[in-house]
Amino acid sequence: MLEASPGEPAGADVREAEGPVAAETAPEWIELLPAGVFHGRDGRGPYRLDDPAGVIAATLALRMEAGIPIDYDHATDFAAPNGRPAPAAGWIRELEVRDGALWGRVEWTERAARAILAREYRYISPVFQYSRADGRVIRLLRAGLTNNPNLYLTAISAAGDEEDRKMDQFDNFVGQLRRLLDTGPDASVEEILETVGDLLAARETARNAAGGDPARYVDVAEFKKALTELNALRAERAREKAEHAVNDAIRAGKLVPAQREWAVAYCAADPEAFLAFVARQPAMLSGEMLTAAPGSAHTRAPEAGLTLNAVESAICAQLGVSAGDFASRKQGRADFLKIRDNAQREL
Repeated sequence: MLEASPGEPAGADVREAEGPVAAETAPEWIELLPAGVFHGRDGRGPYRLDDPAGVIAATLALRMEAGIPIDYDHATDFAAPNGRPAPAAGWIRELEVRDGALWGRVEWTERAARAILAREYRYISPVFQYSRADGRVIRLLRAGLTNNPNLYLTAISAAGDEEDRKMDQFDNFVGQLRRLLDTGPDASVEEILETVGDLLAARETARNAAGGDPARYVDVAEFKKALTELNALRAERAREKAEHAVNDAIRAGKLVPAQREWAVAYCAADPEAFLAFVARQPAMLSGEMLTAAPGSAHTRAPEAGLTLNAVESAICAQLGVSAGDFASRKQGRADFLKIRDNAQREL
């Protein structure tokens, strides 16, 4: 990987601002990289931000005069290579170091500002260059608005939100437990609890044998109760995020409303697999299928003058068959049955 080159000091402007932030009420400063050594929620790492000023200098050396881009759901990396749009959500105009972490001043687009204020997007996910030898962060490349962040960063639309603060603390706590107990990056809360219970039981045995002071030890039942409550809160938030992702997929034509409950359950259980599944689905073009009015369970196929129900629409979406073709074949089958029925009656 490339080494960071010397450049401008921390806090230097990426570019002189040409105008005001798209919406003053959207957060202007956001955390982009955490301080010190950090891991991803998926277990990747460790990464090290031990020279944030050097990271800023190396980033500015790229001379991105329009600013460092922020997109939606990493569309620059996943959608653009396949010819799909990757619009900007905002532009990072300035970088600075705060308590060892890297923060950026953002000018949001009007669309992104509205989405953030409506809490359609609540987290930021950075894309950065790092040394494979020691995990040292070299430079920031871009970032994406997301609801499925991999790093433990300050939520961009959770100011004053106690629930989000608790969730961030819980995720960070569980991540640290996995590393301290060496349970692996994918260990569930139940597996962590079992490991902790075994350690506490062994410690209790040793304490009784040594006649230790009971006031120095934590009650296992209270510990399990606290983690169980936080785990329930985490599951609730996972479903909320899944509902947002599924709604986006339905609006994009990648899913039909009849698939909503299945998709929400799938996304809540495995967000990355769900997003990969949705990315592979063909979008249903308006020329092929016209969705009926809200609340209707049918889809109109104008070429054949027929109406498809929700199950038939879902089949078309999964097989990549246009509604018109399906309806035409359905009409042909109906005509055949009608002719046969008339013939039998004449006999």
